[in-house]
Amino acid sequence: MISDPTGPAPPPAPVADDPFAAGEAGGRVIRGGTLRVAGSIAGVLAGVISAPLVVRHLGVANYGRYLTVTSVIFVITALTEGGLANVAVRMFTVGDTERRRTLIANLTGLRLALGAFGAAAAVGFGAIAGYEHILIVGLALGATGYVLAGIQGSYSVALSGALRLGTLAGIDLLRSTATSVLLVALVIANSGLTGFYLVASMVQALVLLATAALVRHEVPLRPAFHRASWMELLHETAIYALAATLGAIYFQVALISMSLLDPGSQTGYYAIAFRIVDILNGIPWLLAGSVLPVLAVAASGDHPRLRFVAGRVFEGAAIAGGWMALVLILGASFGIDIIAGAKGHPSIAVLRIMGIGVLATYLVASWGFVLLSLRMFRQLAIANGSALLLAIVLSVILIPTLHARGGAITTVALEFWLAGAYIAFLFRRGIRPPTQFLVRFAAAVGLALAVGALVLTVSSAAAVVAASAVYFAALWTMRAIPSELIDALPWRR
Repeated sequence: MISDPTGPAPPPAPVADDPFAAGEAGGRVIRGGTLRVAGSIAGVLAGVISAPLVVRHLGVANYGRYLTVTSVIFVITALTEGGLANVAVRMFTVGDTERRRTLIANLTGLRLALGAFGAAAAVGFGAIAGYEHILIVGLALGATGYVLAGIQGSYSVALSGALRLGTLAGIDLLRSTATSVLLVALVIANSGLTGFYLVASMVQALVLLATAALVRHEVPLRPAFHRASWMELLHETAIYALAATLGAIYFQVALISMSLLDPGSQTGYYAIAFRIVDILNGIPWLLAGSVLPVLAVAASGDHPRLRFVAGRVFEGAAIAGGWMALVLILGASFGIDIIAGAKGHPSIAVLRIMGIGVLATYLVASWGFVLLSLRMFRQLAIANGSALLLAIVLSVILIPTLHARGGAITTVALEFWLAGAYIAFLFRRGIRPPTQFLVRFAAAVGLALAVGALVLTVSSAAAVVAASAVYFAALWTMRAIPSELIDALPWRR
């Protein structure tokens, strides 16, 4: 702050007034991120109720069709979204009040334009790919929800950029709860596929209204169509848009490849396991997205702080990802039994394979945002582009011979490839994983997995509980848990 030469400088604002102040930002991110994860877990629990009903109601083949449409819409969203939300959060965080209002208005207008193009592309892809009529209908209905989601995402930038993470947690919970309630209602009503395709649009409309009510006094709700502002925004996101698009697509390639190379039951087996992993994979992106504003502030001129925050982010991501991998690997039988309602279901082996890659997913999410904060867009594009090419090659090789398991192996290989690429690029900028932590973390994972494997002969649920207890006890004993996480515990505060 520059002092006024005619008088004394104004007193500095209290730390509590600045959400990004050192010592304040970490607590906000941890507490807010925890709330978002708690909301996400609550949504997962709601999904545990609805998913088995939907799978059994639709059957394996129709459930595969249902998720095929979801994946195509996801890819179209990635192609048109292009990482706009993440770049917008970074710009919003470092901008003044007027800049923020202009940003949100033009971001909304731009997303409306891109949404119209994406909706047409989704239906066009289905027609070119020769999808059956019900899938074309699903794509048309899903595209409506995707447009509404884009508008809502523009408004939520104002919440994320101000570290209002608790509010975002409530919105996330509303979305997941509404989705589960509607799905259960459709099962009770004995609805066909068309009804299930409508769920996304109905839920996104509800979430859009809720978000608009929360930010209506802070940012304009009316979209702006200023060409110069659009071009400025697109120029800022050009290379990152390519990187984000490639990064979003590669994870969906295996499922789309399954629908083309091995349609029918094998696609259904893969889709059931994929759906479980896909739901849980929302957690690392929630956590990483929560810390993005802090990373952006540090990257703007405080490289030592950035290295410290990045190291802590890596440790937190590894701990959470390692635990989630243990849960999926050891608890696959329990999860598939609930979802599919059949002992020894082929999806169990598929889920165990995919569970291995969850650890890498957490690292990809966390350090991907470190790269974004440093504006290393070209490196992101290179890494994500190579992952997409690898996805295509492995899908063509593995799916025809190994079927659903081949799709799972492809997914795991992609996640570890991308995590390694991100770490290599950041290593060159002096940001690297803490070596001492890695040794302790590997020991905790190995010990927990060994104990879980022994208890697995009793039951998969017992194996998860035993492995989790050993895992966190080992991390605590070896002091591998970051002090910030410990200090954020309610009883420590």
